[in-house]
Amino acid sequence: MEILQFVFLSIPYILALGLALIIAIFGGAVIGRPIVPLVLYMAVFFIFAQSTYGSLEVRAAPTIYFRGVGQLFFPALLWGLLVVLVWTWMGRKFAGAPPVPTPSVVLWLWGWFALLLTHTAWGVFSGHEWADILSVNGFVNIVWMLPLIVLMVWSGRDEKTLIWVARLLVLTTLAKSLFGLGRWAFFGGDKSNVYLNFSRIEIKLTFFDIGDNLVLMLGAAVAVSLLLIRRETARNRLWDSAYALTVVLALACITLSYRRTAWVGLALAAMLLIWKMNARARVPVILAVLPLAIGGIVYAASLRLGARSQVSGIMSFIYDLISSQTGAETQRALELRLAWEAFATSPIVGIGSWGRFASSNLIAWQDQTSSAGAFLHSGVLLIAMKAGLIGLILLGGLGWAFLSHVRRLPRELNPTATALVMAGCCGLLFMLPDMLIGTPFRQVRTTQLIAFCLGLPFMVAVALKLKLNGK
Repeated sequence: MEILQFVFLSIPYILALGLALIIAIFGGAVIGRPIVPLVLYMAVFFIFAQSTYGSLEVRAAPTIYFRGVGQLFFPALLWGLLVVLVWTWMGRKFAGAPPVPTPSVVLWLWGWFALLLTHTAWGVFSGHEWADILSVNGFVNIVWMLPLIVLMVWSGRDEKTLIWVARLLVLTTLAKSLFGLGRWAFFGGDKSNVYLNFSRIEIKLTFFDIGDNLVLMLGAAVAVSLLLIRRETARNRLWDSAYALTVVLALACITLSYRRTAWVGLALAAMLLIWKMNARARVPVILAVLPLAIGGIVYAASLRLGARSQVSGIMSFIYDLISSQTGAETQRALELRLAWEAFATSPIVGIGSWGRFASSNLIAWQDQTSSAGAFLHSGVLLIAMKAGLIGLILLGGLGWAFLSHVRRLPRELNPTATALVMAGCCGLLFMLPDMLIGTPFRQVRTTQLIAFCLGLPFMVAVALKLKLNGK
């Protein structure tokens, strides 16, 4: 009986290792086409969820309904990515592929790698365990962005590659939206529903995980760009219909996620998209579409926040950060204050990737049985506390490198290139609220999706450069 139980519990890990091996083997088989293993690799992150937070039953019922929540050993995929990267490098060498300039964002990520090595040496010398130093509660997942962005840059071979990526994003978002809304309408929504399971708020939602909502945002941004910003020369009614349907369904899915960070992120991304629209499209969107979208979000917010908070108006959006509140809600504010105090004790280098702020036992969701350090509901403050001002400089450097590169791109990009650049920009804007008051850097999946957003404009630039050089 114990053997059977061991085998059952091992299935998720065997599956994840198998996926990593398949990606690696297939990567070797298509050594000259890294876009193939890249698509396979990202498909896993687009489709499957990682976090089990908010769920009461996913581990007890690992069915397709839960999309692998808590079942896949995501770190195994990272090692498969490294194998693909090595084989791709060898393939480029043997094939005499044209050299690709090192993107500025990659240089900043090498800085993160050097910082991790420094913290590792510091931690080992201080007597800490390797598992604590390299825990996901630190910043190790940021370093794992590096191989994915390099693979994306090497995959930017031509315009046809960009078209594949753009359309796969749209189709993935369309399928994901249909799944999410169908599950919401007929099967009670996402079972990882922290509001219903823990707070007893009688609402059902589409996707609780912020990564799922980010994928929806990426496809929606591509669709909006190809419809209203820079349209394809060869018009196709079928694809135009798919783009329009994708936008509508993705907007509904994100609204029904009941995530404040998703709503604010959607608003930020929408402002960028509207700003980039041509004048003929901008006015109808502002007068007709925007009020409907705002009305839907306001109504959804009233269902969630009105049931949870005694605060009215706009302040209900931050009810759990208001000090006058009592009960569990104040722990969010307390957590941030304790983390800030920990940062103040070592503002230059931080308290270490393994660090834990004082009195973390006062926070209900902090695991006191583990010595792997505390996580925070603020990605930015987490970096400040763990890595100090050095970490904040490196984090700001990633953003600066991204923005500088986007600003240097030609103004008149082709429609597909424009759409992918807009997707990368909208994806990062969408994640900005979660970086401020969420926990994005703890999740392998979320950080890899952020890396995908960072890499899109650089992938576009390489494809355009190779086209201009006739490679």
